[in-house]
Amino acid sequence: MIMISGISSGNCILSSMAKERVKSGIIDHAQISGMKSAYTVVFDGSEWNGEPLVLSSSRQPYEPRIFKSLDGALAELLRIGLTEASIKITDGTDSE
Repeated sequence: MIMISGISSGNCILSSMAKERVKSGIIDHAQISGMKSAYTVVFDGSEWNGEPLVLSSSRQPYEPRIFKSLDGALAELLRIGLTEASIKITDGTDSE
């Protein structure tokens, strides 16, 4: 497990920060998690203060970015440079 912080020592990370960490080999896999119209991207193997790093947007850098579609989340991962991702579909009652 790699301990790296996101913005202001939080667990949210911008695409530009994630892209640099992908290039350097720190991040190599992500998980798209959520339900219809509410997907987030979590970076596997990277955490800060016991929380996994989560992709955020520049408009709301301290909150996880919510994607309306799997396609949108996957396209962002491709822009970042990741070639591996898993998908976890939840039903809204999962407590994980």
